[in-house]
This record gives sequence, C-alpha cells and structure tokens, in this order.
Amino acid sequence: MAFDTDGIGTLTERFAALWSGLRWTDVPEADIAGIKDHVLDTLAVALAGARTSEAARVIRVLTTANGRKAGATVWGTADRLPLSQAALANGTSAHARDFDDGGGAGHAGSTVIPAALAVAESTGASGRDFLLATIAGYDVGYRCLLAIGGFAVHTGRGWHSSGTMGSLGAAAAAAKVLGLDAEQFADALGIAGSFTGGVWAFIDDGAMTKRLHPGKACETGVEAALLAQGGVTGPRRIFESEFGGLFTTYNSGVGFREKALDGLGVNLNVASSYLKPYACCRGSHSTIDTLLALMSSRGLRSDNVKRIDIAAGQTAYDMINVYPIETVFDAQFNLPYAVSVVLVSGEAGLGQFEPPRLNEPEVRSVFDRISFTMDQSIGLEDGPRLHIELTDGTIIATPAGNPTLAKGSAVQPMTHVEVVAKAHALVDPIDPALADALISAVEGLDQASDVTSLLNALKVRSELP
Repeated sequence: MAFDTDGIGTLTERFAALWSGLRWTDVPEADIAGIKDHVLDTLAVALAGARTSEAARVIRVLTTANGRKAGATVWGTADRLPLSQAALANGTSAHARDFDDGGGAGHAGSTVIPAALAVAESTGASGRDFLLATIAGYDVGYRCLLAIGGFAVHTGRGWHSSGTMGSLGAAAAAAKVLGLDAEQFADALGIAGSFTGGVWAFIDDGAMTKRLHPGKACETGVEAALLAQGGVTGPRRIFESEFGGLFTTYNSGVGFREKALDGLGVNLNVASSYLKPYACCRGSHSTIDTLLALMSSRGLRSDNVKRIDIAAGQTAYDMINVYPIETVFDAQFNLPYAVSVVLVSGEAGLGQFEPPRLNEPEVRSVFDRISFTMDQSIGLEDGPRLHIELTDGTIIATPAGNPTLAKGSAVQPMTHVEVVAKAHALVDPIDPALADALISAVEGLDQASDVTSLLNALKVRSELP
C-alpha cells in the first residue's frame, strides 16, 4: 500500500515517517534522563502491582491457558508468556494500583513499556533501542489523543484513553523495536487503531477492567506491530475516514490534525507526561498539593478544620466521587476520602488507600465534615475549588488548579531522588536487593547491549497471592 502522494500524508503516515527513521542521536539528553525515570517508576509500580489480587488473577488465567515457559518475562514472577500475552499481564500489573505515570495516551508507561520490553526481549534489542521505542510510544500516544480532542474531551465522552489511544502508542513502541519501515509502521498504527476500545463504565462498580485496559492496549500494540511486520495492512486513514475513522468514532467527526502534528520530531513529549507522587486518581492530585501546602503554611490540621466544601466540574465529579468506599478502587476514586487521609496523616501513599481507612474514627470524622458538589462552570482542567472553614472562623477559599500540572508534572517535577525513593518504597517490601538491581539496571540501560540485566531485576520467584 503506497503512502499518500499528495505531499501531506495522513496522520499515521506522518507519525510513521518520523519515527521509523528517528535515531538515538536525535533524542535530547533531557528526554533520555526523563524516560529512564518513567521506566524505573513504571517497573517498580508493576512489581508491586503483580502482587495484587487483580493482576494475579490475570496472570493465572494467562499462564493456565498458555503455559509458563515460552515467550517473554511476566514481571514479578518466574513465568513466561507469548509476547502479546506477557504485554497484557505486565500492563495490567503496571496499572493495578493506579500509581503509574500519566501522559502519552493516558497512562503512558503502563500502555507502552510492557509492549516495548516484551518485543525488546524477544529480538535481543539493546537498552538504547528499548528506550527509543518507549519514547516513540509516549510521543505517538500523546499525539493520537490530541488528534481526537485531548484527554478532557475524550474522557468527558466516557472513553478511557489508556485503552483507546494507548493501543496506538503501544503499537508505535513495538514497531520501533522491530525496526519496521515507514510503510509497515503506518500499517501497525492502522491495525492498532482498528482494535481500539476502553470505556469508563467501571466507575459504577469498580470492575477490574480499569486495571486491564493498559494491558489490553499493550497486547493490541504488540499484535499490530507483528502483523504489520508479516505484511498485514492497516487503514492509512484510520483517523480521517468519514465512515469509521477515529475522528468520527470518538469525536463526532472533529479532528485536530494541526495540534497532533505540532512540533513533530522536535518535542518528543516525554516532558508532557507526569509521575504520580500520590496513589490515587490524578484528578485528586492538585487538591492534595493544595492541602499539603496549607498544612505547611497555615497550620491546617484534621482537628482545626470545621468544614470543607469542594466543587468540581461534571467529568471530575463523575470520576472522583465513587461511593460507598469499600475497596482500594473506591478509595482511590473518592476525592473527599483523599482529603481526609491527607489531613489525618499528611501522606497519600498506597498505605492510605489499601485497605481503605474510612472506618478509623479520625478519618471518618474529617470525611463527615466534607461536602462535594458538581459545578457545571468548572472544566476538568480547571481543577476543584476549595472553601475551607477553620474552627476559629478563618475562611480559606482557593482553586486547587489543573490536576495535570500537579506535583510530578514538568511544572512541578519529581526529582530523580524522589523517583528512586518511590521505587524503594514499592519494591523493598518484596526484596530490597531487587530494588537496588532494578535501579541499577535502569540507570545503565543506555549503555546495555541488551535488556537482560533489566529483565533479571523483574523476576521474582515467590508465589503470587
């Protein structure tokens, strides 16, 4: 199938033309350092995630059906699975506690890194090949999401972008590792685009599909790239086709081509992603930032707060108002709960959400002093608004700000030291030596002839729950 010859090219052709030819020496040093932090963060989160009941169930199902000995490594175990199935399992583990990074097509690391690493393992790719492919996935996934209106618009329609556009990011990463030419690369994106899916219906009952969507995107991306390598074609106008294209399917026929192509090949969108310092939905993070700042600057405490009124826009309200709070999922997607545990403990790590602490008297007391309402005038990227009344009569009224710009973003980045500390906090309970090995392997990736050392740091022989 020939490229569009009008001199413009479809979106997937433009992405493929750039990324099939981009080399390691074209990548800025800042992006290399940044992507290594994202790789470390994703793999540490995944090792912890593999021990959750959700991920363990997925791994058991897949290993029972496929055996345990052939293919790519299943992180956090001694098992192996066929490439796409390993990517499915590892993507699920990486997202199992919603502590993975964001950006790209949604949750960038969990939708890209499992696909890139599975293929890198199977092909004997170098550490640089793997890192470059990971950057490709972050960049293409982010641009695909921009093309259909961006995160706020897409999420507002009920689509889970990690499952929808994440598939294309994963395909780009897998295609780059495989060394596909521009024709095959474009086919891989078209095939992946044909397989996209993922909806927010899990918000009603906490269904495990939330955790599965990044894994499914990785599975789709690996399969799409392998199919393209084998000569299977994908629609070149996967975005633009009026009948069944992604502009039509996901955004009522409206596409944002110029936004999607802006800075292509110059801005690789590593810095457009963020790391998570808090173990809950990103929609709550700017509020947590605001509370921690007020606790430091104004002496805010659980016992001197009389009442907190929180208002958020429709989409945010739907996302972070899950009730009743019975599971870790419920706690992670309830903003008043996050506010309560932060005011009580000053922390928002995994221990504050798993298991939920709502039955603890002090947490419950704060929770009962919080109201959460929906305000149609507030946009998703505006962030919640807080009205805090203290016991001495003081009123503090403040916007929390855009959650995507909260701590962990390029505006307020987590330092490398903080990323390493988070990795230790997640992996040390499994094996402190494993944490050290993982950190060392990631830091040396750009000098590694293959990814063997990294994979060795992801193998755990103890039984899953």
